[in-house]
Amino acid sequence: MNRTKAREYAFILLFQYKFQPDSIGELIEDFVAEYKPGIQEEYIKNAVNTTIEKIGELDGIIDEKSANWKADRLSYVCQSILRLAICEILYFEDIPVPVSINEAIALIKKYDGEESVNFVNGILGSFKKND
Repeated sequence: MNRTKAREYAFILLFQYKFQPDSIGELIEDFVAEYKPGIQEEYIKNAVNTTIEKIGELDGIIDEKSANWKADRLSYVCQSILRLAICEILYFEDIPVPVSINEAIALIKKYDGEESVNFVNGILGSFKKND
């Protein structure tokens, strides 16, 4: 499994977290048992757990960067993708910022549609410029 696919699965787990917050550890373990991500297991676990741990901070950044929109008003897909991308930018020094942004855009195109692309790109671009 490559990092792009691992990132997609991390996003899916974060999306599931919205509906099963008390079961995230179990969801991760079930995922690992079923998909056997190999060397990407550590990334997936770290990405999901760090995003959840820092969710208040990440949502605060989204709120700050998105004029007139709060994180809780976004689709769950958009929330999860933005949270993951910002988490990578802040806490995963081994991942170049442009990679996090490009991968977020690819995920939003696949799971939420073209109408959200500019929004996500704008937030991540604004966040990147200020940090």
